[in-house]
Formats: sequence, C-alpha cells, structure tokens
Amino acid sequence: MAEQSGIQVVVRLRPMSQRELKGNTLPVVTASTDKKEVTVIKGTGARTLRNTYAFDNVFTSFSTQKEVFDSTLAPVISDVLGGYESTVFAYGQTGTGKTHTMEGDINSSENRGVIPRAAFDVFRRLADDSYVESKVTASFLEIYNEELGDLLCDVDLNDLTALQQKQKQLRLVEDPGTATKKGRGMYVMNLTEEPVECPEDVLKLMARASERRAVGETKMNKHSSRSHCVFTLRVESKRILPDGNMMETVGKLHMVDLAGSECAKSAGGADVDPARERERKNINQSLLTLGRVITLLKAGGKAKGERIPYRDSKLTRLLQESLGGRCKTCVIATVSPSIMSVDESLSTLQYAQAAVGIKNMVQAN
Repeated sequence: MAEQSGIQVVVRLRPMSQRELKGNTLPVVTASTDKKEVTVIKGTGARTLRNTYAFDNVFTSFSTQKEVFDSTLAPVISDVLGGYESTVFAYGQTGTGKTHTMEGDINSSENRGVIPRAAFDVFRRLADDSYVESKVTASFLEIYNEELGDLLCDVDLNDLTALQQKQKQLRLVEDPGTATKKGRGMYVMNLTEEPVECPEDVLKLMARASERRAVGETKMNKHSSRSHCVFTLRVESKRILPDGNMMETVGKLHMVDLAGSECAKSAGGADVDPARERERKNINQSLLTLGRVITLLKAGGKAKGERIPYRDSKLTRLLQESLGGRCKTCVIATVSPSIMSVDESLSTLQYAQAAVGIKNMVQAN
C-alpha cells in the first residue's frame, strides 16, 4: 500500500576555504543546528538584507561526517532493508562540499562520507541473526554532457573505441510494471551491477570509479566534478519476523552527487576552454530542468495534470521516482559562508526551500 512521505531537505554549511581566508573575505552565511535555520546577510548599511530559511535539518561548519550521516541517511537504511527505494542527493555550487559530504575520504573512518558509511551500515544490519539470506549489488553511473557512462565497466580506459561502444549500450528504460507485478521504474539498461560481500568491496569500487569520473579545474575548484554521479546499492534480503513468518524484500539506495552549478564568470572557462564551457552549459541546463520539476511539483502540478518536464534531461528522467514518485528522498544542499559566493548561496537555499513540502507516494517492495 502506498503512503505519503515528504522529501527531507537539509542544508550543510562548509567552513571558510583557505582561498577565502587568504583573501580576507567575510562570512555572510550563518547556520543554527538548534533552530534548523540558515541566515544570509547581503549588502551593507541601509541596504542590508537578511534572509532566513528553515529546513528539516541544518549542519554548521563544525558538524562532523558522522553527524550528517546519523541525522540524514541512517534512518533511510532501515527503509531500504524494509523494501523501499530511497534516494539522497547533494546539490550546491561548485566547491561547497558535495563530494566531501557524499564520498569524503574513503580511507579515513572519521572523514568518510555518506556513501561509504551507508555501505558499512547496510552490512552491519544484515549481520543480524534474523537475516537468513541477503544479496547486495552496486552500480556507479555517470551523466556527462548528457551522455551516460558506466564507472564500473571493465573496459580499458585507453581503449576509446571500446569505451564508446559500451556507452552506446547504456539506455534509460522505464518499466512501469503490470497490474499483478511491480515494475522496476526508471533504470539504465546494461549498467554494470557488481556483487559486493562486505563494506571493503564497496570502497574498492568507489576507488575504481573515481579514476574514471570526469573532473576538471575551474576558478572555483581545482578538482571540480564535471558530471552527475549516481551510486546505487541494491539489497535483496530474507529475514524471519518475530511471529515466525519469513519476509522477503528488495530495496534500493541511490546516492547522487550532482555536478556543481556555477556561472561562466566564476567558472573561468568561457574564454579559455570551449570544452569546459560546454560542460558548464550542460550541467546548468540539467540543474535548471531539475529546478523546474521541483517548482512544478511544489505548486501541485502533478495533481493538476500539468506536464512535469522529467524527459527534458537524463538527470530528471533518472530521478523521476525520487521527485513525486515512489522513492523516499533526502536533499542535502551545500553552501559556502563567503561573501564571494553570496548570490550562489542564496540561489542554492531558494532551490532547497522549493523542495520543502513535496510529497512522494512511497511503496515497499
């Protein structure tokens, strides 16, 4: 039976960067974990504007990776093991800590992000005696310049022909199901799904995928992610309930690290590298479509029968079940405290605010 579940929206404020500290820039964004509010101060004197935004949860620059995971993703793991499909995605300007939040330092138990922590938590829970059987697989998808890429395929990175051929095999497919059988929803055909038997297997896959992910240098970030990445854990399990019955479930956890939004002036690529400018335009176009989907859903467009532009980008088609669909969803918006990024921070917060209150009709499998 389907039930309504609101999209959880949280904000994480990163510390001032070394570049910002060296430039003696002022922090104009503050966050309160207790009040669950973020405040932005823009302008000076009589023209000072103070904007405050409230969210489901707020993390300050002092919040640890563990605190972010425990408050956002730990409850979601229970849903996944209960047969739900869940999604968490990080959105924000380039250089605000999205990849740090999602992946972190996989070799450091303290600084690991939500993806490796989710893997450890899944296997910790599956070790419970009530689980008599389980199978976990992982996939890692990249969307770069509106093209799908398999970050776990075993094709040699230097073999461009083989890589292009593999890329052509990847297709977004929708399986709505039938009256008697639940469909898979939106998925990528021919995407590699690797079986994993322990958290360390997941860490190895993440390291392998990071070698293939498209990154580039911009003025905002020397190691800016130039693609959207979707890491998925699929968990099949059988466990004995307290009443002695057996329950079999299939749950999925999608963890999405979106490419950073940025204007041409900030990116510094428009008059230097045409390829980098093409990347920027494709990134911003897909994020703009994502924003339109969120805005229409917030306004009740789906209930009114309005066209929701899921098909206008591969990213929104892939996230269709996460936004107004059957997934349980959490959005993590990351912002910079610096005055240098105040316009981008305001844009991110307004983007996140638009997602507050959107309801999904979730259903366990």
